[in-house]
Amino acid sequence: MIGESVVRYLRLWAVFFRNCITREMEYRGHFFMQFMIDMVWYGVQVALFEVIYMSTGSVAGMSRGEMMTFLGSMFVIDALNMVLFSHNFWMFPGLIARGELDFYIIKPVSTYFMSFTRFPNVASLLNLAVGTSVLVYGLMEAHLSPSIGDFALFILLAICGNAIMLAMQSIVASVAIFLVQAEGIQMVFHTFYQFSIRPDAVYGQLFRRLLVYVFPLALIASVPSRALLGTLTPELAVWNVVASILIFFFATRFFTWALKHYSGASA
Repeated sequence: MIGESVVRYLRLWAVFFRNCITREMEYRGHFFMQFMIDMVWYGVQVALFEVIYMSTGSVAGMSRGEMMTFLGSMFVIDALNMVLFSHNFWMFPGLIARGELDFYIIKPVSTYFMSFTRFPNVASLLNLAVGTSVLVYGLMEAHLSPSIGDFALFILLAICGNAIMLAMQSIVASVAIFLVQAEGIQMVFHTFYQFSIRPDAVYGQLFRRLLVYVFPLALIASVPSRALLGTLTPELAVWNVVASILIFFFATRFFTWALKHYSGASA
């Protein structure tokens, strides 16, 4: 039964994906403009550390190659989120304000699934390719040769990192249900997300513990990248998995509870 449900949702997502490809191909200029804007952001992140490494050979104990490996890991995880969920997250307050969430609720599928997967961002597949290139470059620059097991662990932790990111996005989106007019509430998540786009090693010990164990932003990219850098401890790996399950469970329950307070377009 569970297997049939998973297959059903995968088929539904595939339909969403095909529809979005068709729509994007009708507006190819917009498609490539999205990609170019993201490339500017990626370029700024890389350029920032390139400037820093012009004056020093190490940042928080990380060489230039190791930093590029972290950035590549972060770009890959960020691109996956943008392909799968991010566009829906930014659209969600508009669904509430216009009453369009009503149509999601009456569908014979999970409202949570519809709310955060309905519009995949196919343009971000190009971002994924760029992020992978930066990651490979970083590994070569740092002279690192991760094993197949290391890559498998990285993939697992990257999935967990995306689950954490989605959970945080859906918690913020749930708050929008109560505020109704909340187009700018996503900036709350965006502000906190800035802490995850830097390696956890650059923060002080107390703040780093907060980002790992209390507000698990460091688990999004920093911990997965450690699997490739060879600095991951078993405790951190286990906590990454456990934390992703706990926060995702809480986020889905909070979203379901918030929906009970949704008044709909007729209110």
